[in-house]
Amino acid sequence: MLKGYFAHHSLFGQILLLLIFIFSGMILFTGIGVALAAAIYSISPEEVLNTFAHLHEGGGREIFKLVQGLNTIGTYLIPGIIGALMFSKEPEGMIGVDSFPRPAWLILIALTAAAYSMGALSDLLYRMSTAFPWPESISANFTQIQEVMLGTYENILNIQGPVDFVQVLLVMAVLPAIAEETLFRGLIQPLLRRHLNPHLAILITSAVFSLLHQQYLAFLSIFVLGALLGYLREWSNSIWPSTILHFFNNASIVVLVYYFDYDYRQALSSDMGINWTETLVLLAILSVSILLLHNLFAKNRRWISSK
Repeated sequence: MLKGYFAHHSLFGQILLLLIFIFSGMILFTGIGVALAAAIYSISPEEVLNTFAHLHEGGGREIFKLVQGLNTIGTYLIPGIIGALMFSKEPEGMIGVDSFPRPAWLILIALTAAAYSMGALSDLLYRMSTAFPWPESISANFTQIQEVMLGTYENILNIQGPVDFVQVLLVMAVLPAIAEETLFRGLIQPLLRRHLNPHLAILITSAVFSLLHQQYLAFLSIFVLGALLGYLREWSNSIWPSTILHFFNNASIVVLVYYFDYDYRQALSSDMGINWTETLVLLAILSVSILLLHNLFAKNRRWISSK
């Protein structure tokens, strides 16, 4: 009944409504998560919330997985779906869930190659951010935030067995990929594209996407990833390629840590030199993968238009 009810409202009005959906969903689902955790672990809601403030010091992993999973659903997925229903008479098409580009097997191979090689670009951008001559007060603040983040990751990625691995993969990779892509590339980017050129819509969406991750030294890395996800959405007219790449990007760290004892703290250290041969090869693979995806999506659009 409410499908497309706000489809013709102004962009400002739609964004305002979307913010209401986001904050309402975040509060409701986080509250549900806190209440469930308090009941399951026989502690007070205040103690549940306190564990989040001290995750970087160890402990609270099970509480984090429960509350964070529900928070992701309530903050990103539910508002994205409700927004698409409210702002479009064809919500499936707006989000881009109604089709998968062809040929699927070749697109999956290209996405896998892009995800594998994306780390080299992210590493370079991260090093650029850390090497920038920030004022001392800002640099100290960034360093403190970074240490808290690394401590939190060490705690969450201290995976104890296959069941824990699946749970962490779900919370850190599966849910964020589906939920964040639904909101950002499935709703916000198409909303902006109605009023702006596609490049500007992608860049604005990527900036918001990066800011909300609150990883300031990794802002450039996340922004570039967001832009790539945005162009995949624009080129393919589908949410699936960006969702798959997002999942691969997030899942890689979980898999590397669990199966290969990957030391991401050491990898992020500025003392580690850059292997330029390996980096340039990976950047070449990334470029070829993106070019291949662009060409495949272009052929797919021509095929659809010829039907």
